[in-house]
Amino acid sequence: MPDTGPPPWPLAKHSDGSPDPIGIPGWLKSHPELRRRGIVLSETLKPSYVFATNWRDQSVAAYAVKLLEPGTDEAAIYERLSQDTTSSNPCIPCEVVRSGQPDLLIMPHIYEINCVNYMKLSLSSVLGMFLQIVEGIEYLHARHIAHLAILNLFQDVCVGNTLIAFEQQVRLDPRLVTNKVYIIDFHTSRQLDFGPGHQHAVPITVSQVKPPSGLKHFDPYSWDVYCLSDLWGYMMKMKYYFTGPPPWVALRINRWLIGSERGCTGPCHCRPTARRVRQVLTIVRWAICVAELAVWPFHRITALYRKT
Repeated sequence: MPDTGPPPWPLAKHSDGSPDPIGIPGWLKSHPELRRRGIVLSETLKPSYVFATNWRDQSVAAYAVKLLEPGTDEAAIYERLSQDTTSSNPCIPCEVVRSGQPDLLIMPHIYEINCVNYMKLSLSSVLGMFLQIVEGIEYLHARHIAHLAILNLFQDVCVGNTLIAFEQQVRLDPRLVTNKVYIIDFHTSRQLDFGPGHQHAVPITVSQVKPPSGLKHFDPYSWDVYCLSDLWGYMMKMKYYFTGPPPWVALRINRWLIGSERGCTGPCHCRPTARRVRQVLTIVRWAICVAELAVWPFHRITALYRKT
């Protein structure tokens, strides 16, 4: 697992030679692989690690460049996933540049899912977005990859690890799919020998999600599902921020994802697998869609009556 020390590459500096914690390193600005692709970095997204071109200019495609820390599986995972062009692949279209240390990851700059206005969406639409993430985790688990950081919390805001492509970005970069949710950031991810139901617990040393019961070892696949409960909770908080608590079905989904932790050291059965979550929530979403369609005429008639 990666450590939490400073990155092993030269950092940006001010003109007087003092460290610039939010600057773009000069060696990266002039990197031959970026210059060859016409990529001009102008902004820092994550100090010392992630940088971007001018994404505010809506007339050209924007790119993000991440410096990949050695000693992790991140570069290998991106290379492995980028070979699969099927629609089920949750990995964002990207390119790993192995031109010495550090390796570079070049990908489209798109928005985090916290940019979505959840309050304007129906519950079935929000659940559909969440299902995309569940399907992505299921895809990774089927390939013995545990993400281990699907929810990245910063001051109670979900950022970074789940992105969504909007129509304007798709027009500028046809590799993207409109309204598709992409999973990124495999910095702490693991490629494992065994799949779900066969993998024993491993140490979870780097996480911004509070582990249940203070435990330090988890079945990594089960840990991903546990973190999905926090992500679903965030989405429900945003949708019902001004209208009161979420409906009982949303709360029931959250409790189901959390499960009943028993501190398993072997394959965990405290909560459902990602595959089971996808199967059940697909049916639940269908039922919610039917309910929403059933109440729509009532709301429409009520609105017309109030206008008269």
